[in-house]
Amino acid sequence: MKESRKQNNAALPKEELREKLYYLKRSIFHPFDGFYEIRFRRKGSTLLAVALLLIFGVLRCVEHQYTGFIMNTNELQAMNSVSIFSTTVLVLVLFAVSNWTVTTLLNGSGNLPAIVTVLGYSLIPYMTGMIVKVFASNFIILEEAMILNVIESLGLVWSVLMLVAGLLTIHEYTFGKNAAAILLTFVAAVIIVFIGMLFFTLIEQMVSFIVSVAQEMLRRM
Repeated sequence: MKESRKQNNAALPKEELREKLYYLKRSIFHPFDGFYEIRFRRKGSTLLAVALLLIFGVLRCVEHQYTGFIMNTNELQAMNSVSIFSTTVLVLVLFAVSNWTVTTLLNGSGNLPAIVTVLGYSLIPYMTGMIVKVFASNFIILEEAMILNVIESLGLVWSVLMLVAGLLTIHEYTFGKNAAAILLTFVAAVIIVFIGMLFFTLIEQMVSFIVSVAQEMLRRM
């Protein structure tokens, strides 16, 4: 009996993982149905989505450095992998937080984990296009470069359509309200960046003021 229980407990994580991957695939090819199951029947995985966001940041670094020289116009000597990775991930996080902020005000049904899940899953087609481009660009001639650009562009369009469908589904919006919410998301992102820059500027000035006062006091002592 104990051995059978152990086998059942070991099989549960595998079944859960298989189910998560199934609904990940379903969200790619049937985004409305897939994201509905993910949001309202808890078939998705926020942890998997976060992993996809991080993988996307890594792929941006790989694309920057390892795309074939025919298609690579980046200055590799000036490349900063940490900056590329952190900027990519921060932009994605900023979008998720901004959308959550806006949709909270607009009575959206989706919470922050659901938005992150939609965002992470939606990156799959674009990442696939990036991988194909990076790999194949090292074996093509100049005339074939346009094909890889088309493949990557199709992946990007597919990802955008998935994102729009996913946000529409989890927030239970109409198409028009969803479009307005996405536009307001970019406005909110700009506001958050502005407030963040203002905050850090004030902190920098405060620290500079405290240091200058401390230096003046030390001189007088």
